[in-house]
Amino acid sequence: MYQFIFSVVCISMAMNFQAQKQELNWVGKSNRIVNPGAESNSSGEPLHWKTDYARGSESNWVSEYGVTSHEWNHGAVKAGLPTQPGANYFRLTVDKYNETRKLNIYQSIRIDDLHATLLVDTVMANFSCWIGSSYTTKTNCSFAEVKVIFKDGSGNPLDSIYIKKTPGEFRDLDAGTPEAEERGFNVMHEMKQFSLWHELPKNSKEALVFVYCEYPCEKFIEESEEESEGEHANTFFFDNFSLGIIKK
Repeated sequence: MYQFIFSVVCISMAMNFQAQKQELNWVGKSNRIVNPGAESNSSGEPLHWKTDYARGSESNWVSEYGVTSHEWNHGAVKAGLPTQPGANYFRLTVDKYNETRKLNIYQSIRIDDLHATLLVDTVMANFSCWIGSSYTTKTNCSFAEVKVIFKDGSGNPLDSIYIKKTPGEFRDLDAGTPEAEERGFNVMHEMKQFSLWHELPKNSKEALVFVYCEYPCEKFIEESEEESEGEHANTFFFDNFSLGIIKK
């Protein structure tokens, strides 16, 4: 009962935030990020996003909700999904092998149009995104970082917004339920929304949205019968990236 009430409160808060966001007086577009929900993609690669890493064995950096095993496949039940999820989400997997320990995607956004406004007004940026984790094992050493780095005209960093998440910060929403035991696995991964306001530095000309995942354990962990996949690999989910700017 308490869990149900908590879920209703969280959903209500998310809806209120979305309503407030609609009413804000944005400078330019309310969301300056292109392809914020991975709806545009080519063979599993999100368009308008770049990476410093070869794709290697991973082919589904973009996935459809309810298609990939273990992910939200509950038909009409939308528990665990972000608000207005669309069809796709970003799906970044890292594991214990040297060639797949690190992965990133990023997008550079020009904000030159704000130059005159920044000289005379206080300008605030709102960044938000939804993040989830395939595994929720606290001993899993993987982590995800999301940064928005504000740069000057020469590309020098001025300031940033920073979010870091680990598997143990998320819940498996149907863990231990009869349905999960019958299936033999859980599919109700929790996705959380994170939203931050930050004042833009006066000389800002560019915003770099940088998403980074890593499995940093120094020692190679050997697979054994006692060790689950949740110890030596993880998939982080991302959706609905948003970067909007207003005058304070």
